[in-house]
Amino acid sequence: MLRILPLTILIVLPFIAFLNSLNNDFVYDDVFTVTDNYFIRDWGNFRDLFTSEYFKLSGEATYRPLVTISYFIDYSIGKLNPIGYHLTNLLSHAVAVILVYFITSAVIRKKTVSFMAGMFFSMHAILTETVNAISYREDLLTTVFFLGALLLFINSTKNFHRYLLLYPASLFLYLFALCSKEMAITLPLMVFLFDWILGDSAQIKKNAVRYYIGFLAVSIFYLLIRFVLLHNPAEGQLTYPEDSFFVNMLTMPKVVAAYIKLLFIPVHFNAEYMIAHTTTPLAPAFLCSMVFLCVAGIIACRFYFYSKPFFYFTVWFFVTLTPAMNILPIANIMAERYLYLPSVGFCIILALTIHSAWEKGCALLFFKKSDAGRKTTKGYSLLSGSKEAMVKQKNLPQTIMIVLLIAIPVIPYSVTTMHRNRCWRDQFIFWSTTVQDSPYSARAHNNLGMIYFGKGDIDPALHEFQTSVSLEADPEYRHNLGMAYQRKGMQQEAMQEYLLVLGANPDSALTHNNMGNIFISLGNIDEGIMKFKEAIRLKPHYYDAHFNLGLALFKKGLLNDSIEEFRLAVKYEPDHPEVHSCLGTAYANAGMIEESIRAYNETLRLQPNYITAYKNLGMVYLTYKKDIQRSIAYFQEFLKRNPDGDEAAEIRRTIEKIQAAQKTNK
Repeated sequence: MLRILPLTILIVLPFIAFLNSLNNDFVYDDVFTVTDNYFIRDWGNFRDLFTSEYFKLSGEATYRPLVTISYFIDYSIGKLNPIGYHLTNLLSHAVAVILVYFITSAVIRKKTVSFMAGMFFSMHAILTETVNAISYREDLLTTVFFLGALLLFINSTKNFHRYLLLYPASLFLYLFALCSKEMAITLPLMVFLFDWILGDSAQIKKNAVRYYIGFLAVSIFYLLIRFVLLHNPAEGQLTYPEDSFFVNMLTMPKVVAAYIKLLFIPVHFNAEYMIAHTTTPLAPAFLCSMVFLCVAGIIACRFYFYSKPFFYFTVWFFVTLTPAMNILPIANIMAERYLYLPSVGFCIILALTIHSAWEKGCALLFFKKSDAGRKTTKGYSLLSGSKEAMVKQKNLPQTIMIVLLIAIPVIPYSVTTMHRNRCWRDQFIFWSTTVQDSPYSARAHNNLGMIYFGKGDIDPALHEFQTSVSLEADPEYRHNLGMAYQRKGMQQEAMQEYLLVLGANPDSALTHNNMGNIFISLGNIDEGIMKFKEAIRLKPHYYDAHFNLGLALFKKGLLNDSIEEFRLAVKYEPDHPEVHSCLGTAYANAGMIEESIRAYNETLRLQPNYITAYKNLGMVYLTYKKDIQRSIAYFQEFLKRNPDGDEAAEIRRTIEKIQAAQKTNK
C-alpha cells in the first residue's frame, strides 16, 4: 500500500487539476490539425504518413507521424467530439507525471522527493497550454517517450539481462519521441550527462560503445528522414527576427529569463507573447537578462559540488530548452508549450529544494546537541520517555512543516491551473482573452475575426481582419479580410485581397476556392470551375472545393461530373446535409430516382428540419414515382416547418392541383 498510494495520488492529481478542461472545445490551431483535417478520417490515408504527401494532407508543418496517428485513433473512436481528444491529452499528461516520479526515484532514490516532483509537475500552471491544446499534443507525446527512453536506459545499466531487453526498447522510444517532436533530439546528450555528472569516467568509457553509438545512430537516421527524405519545403519560409541571426541571439536571453520567471511566478500567461526584438548588445533588456542568467549559471555550477542531482536537473532545463531557442527558425520564438519537457527539471529541482529545506528545518527546530553530547529535542530528551511518545512528538511538527512547504507552491499552482483552463473553454473566450493580453498580436486579431465571421457578425469580423492586416500583412490575414469583403458583397475589394494573397502564396487552396465563388457569382462559370479544380489539385481532400465544383458543373448541365464531385464531397465530409441534398437533386435530374430518394433521406437523417429535402422528396414522388399520398405527405411536412413565403404558397397550389385532379379522376 505504501508503494501504491503515492502512484495512485499522482494519477488522480492531474485529473483534479485539469478536470474542467474535458468540457473545452477545439481551440487554437485545432481547426487545422483536427476539425478541418480530412486526412485523419480515413485509415486508407495511413500509408501517406511515410511519403512527402504527409505535409500537404496532415496539416502538420513538420514530420510528426505519431501525433497524427493519435488523431486517427481519436477520430475513429469519437469522431469530432472534443472530450475524447482532451481525455487523450489528459491521460498522456498523467503518464508523464508517473514517469517523472520514476525518473526522480532512479536518480535521487528518495521517495518523498519523487512524490513532490510528480505532484508539482502534475498541476503546474505553465503546462495548461500543452494539456488543453489538442494541436500541441506533440509536446505531451515527445515528453512521455523521452522520459520512458531515459528510464529504460537507466534501468538497463543495472545488469546485463536487463540490457538485452531494455536498451533496444529505449532506442525505439527515443525514435518515437523524435517522431513526435524535434525537441527529443537532446536525449543522447542527457544520457551522456547522466553518466558524466552522476557517474564516473570509467562508466563513460564503458557506455560509449554499449549505449552512445545506438542513440547517435537513431539521431542520424531521424535527421536523414527529417531534413532529406521527408523535408517540408514550407519550413524555408520561416525566418529569424528581422531576418538576422544576430538579433535572434540578442533576443533569446530575454525569452529564457521570461521562461524562468513564469516557472517561479506562474501569472500573466498568454497564448501570443509579443517579444520586442533586441538589436544591440547594449540594450538594457539584454544586459539585465544576461546578468540574471549568469548569476543563475554560477549558482547552478556551485551545486555541482553540493548536490549532483540538483546540478543534473538544472542542466536538464537548459539543454532540453535549447531546440526552442530559435537556432533553426520556428514559428513562435516564445510559447508556454516549449516548457513542457524542460519543466520536468524545474519541478524536480523545486522538490529537492523543499526536501532539503525540510531536513535542515527539522534539524534546527527539533534536534540539538546537549552539553554532554547527547542528542536531544527541544523540551525533552530522546533517551527518556517511551519510544512511541517520542516518535509522535517528533513526527507531528515535521509533518506540519513538510505539508506547509508543499502547500506553498501547490495551492497557487492548482488554483491558477484550473482558472487558466477556463480560458480555453471555446474559441471566442480564448481569442478574446488573447486580444486583451496581446493587443498588438496580428494573429490574435485575425483569429478573433474568424470567430465573428463564423457567427455571421461580419462587421466586427471585418474590423478585426483590418486590424490584423494593419499589424502584419500576412497572406493568411489578407485571405480572411477578402472573405469578409466577399460576404459583405464587396467583390472588387475581395478579389484585390485574393490576388495579393496568391502573389505571396500561389498554393493557397482556400484562396483559389473563394475566387472561384466570386467568378460564379459574376456569371463566369468556366473561370470558377478552373479555380475549384486548382484548389482540389493543391488540397485533394478539400470538401468546399469539391462541393462548389459540383454546383458549378450542375449549372453547366454536366450531371455525371457533378455527381462525382458531390460523391467526393460526401466522402470527405459525410455529415453535411446540404451536399446530400444537392446530390439528391443531381441524381433526380440524371434519372437515378432511387439514389435521389436515398440522398434526400440521408439529408433528413442528418438534419430533420432541412425543409428543401421535404419539398424535393415530394416532387420526386409526384413526378417520377407517381405516389400521390407520399408526395402530399412530404409537402405537408414542408408546410408544417415553413408555413409562410412564396415557396409555401407554391406548394399549397401544387397540393390543390393534385387534390383537384384526384376529384376529376373520381
